[in-house]
Amino acid sequence: MSTSDLRYPAATSGDNSAPPIVTPHYSSSLPNSPGDIENSRHTRCATGIRFVKTIHGILNIIILVCIICILISAGVASNQDGKNADNSYLHSSAKVNAVATRNAVLVFAVFGLILILIDTILHMTKLIYRLPPLFDTVFIIIMLVLAGIYLILGCCAAAWEKKMDDTVGKTGGLHHRGAAAAAAFFIFVAMIAIIIDYALRLFSKPSQTYNP
Repeated sequence: MSTSDLRYPAATSGDNSAPPIVTPHYSSSLPNSPGDIENSRHTRCATGIRFVKTIHGILNIIILVCIICILISAGVASNQDGKNADNSYLHSSAKVNAVATRNAVLVFAVFGLILILIDTILHMTKLIYRLPPLFDTVFIIIMLVLAGIYLILGCCAAAWEKKMDDTVGKTGGLHHRGAAAAAAFFIFVAMIAIIIDYALRLFSKPSQTYNP
């Protein structure tokens, strides 16, 4: 008595066709498929909510706070006091234009605020994965150049404060004394934080961030 393979139905009489071949199917579950956006490129720092827990996220927060303080300090400084200092007959060893320095501080503070917000938003929302890897390098260079500009602005803001003290301050017409000095202080703190943050990114090896 012959036995038949239970995997295939027995061939009927008059039908000489070969039995159907059944191929096994193996399913696998991976944390990230190759098509996931997180796997499409490498990043220099963490993304998502984890970004704010890293050194880069903390430095971004410090930079953000410092820039807001710069805007407040330079904003409360009277523009009219600057004009009076520039037109004063009193001599000052600080050879800067008070009005131009105040305007430059405000402009580059706003520019820095926009850049640091863009950087933070791109990493926290993971939109950084939709940009080419070259964007990271270009952005780092821009921020380091901004740090150099902040160094110059910090020195100019310190000279701005001295000029205000030497001219309008001596006549008793200076409003918000120390506003320029406060702006200079926060500019230097922001500059140091920017250099540390983006120098670490520049010299760090890009690593893949996984988000299962």
